[in-house]
Amino acid sequence: MIDLVTANHLSKRYKGRPALDDFTLQIPSGKIIGLMGPNGSGKTTLIKLLAGLLTPTSGEVLIEGQAPGPWTKSIVSYLPDHLTVPEWMKV
Repeated sequence: MIDLVTANHLSKRYKGRPALDDFTLQIPSGKIIGLMGPNGSGKTTLIKLLAGLLTPTSGEVLIEGQAPGPWTKSIVSYLPDHLTVPEWMKV
């Protein structure tokens, strides 16, 4: 059985500072997982990597055995609690 989420030696750096450093995780299908930790511990970075909104500095992320892409967006999504787009921008 393929795990729902696999992260192998995942690292993400912002301007040389680590947000995630050599992080490994396996989440089997059918489980509910909560991410807990203080601000700046990498929770949002991990979710954005899983959703394909960021690319890892090193390591790999797999969703049901596939790299994040159009198909995996049907499984993993990210909805921020506040808008990051300036209010002056219009559709």
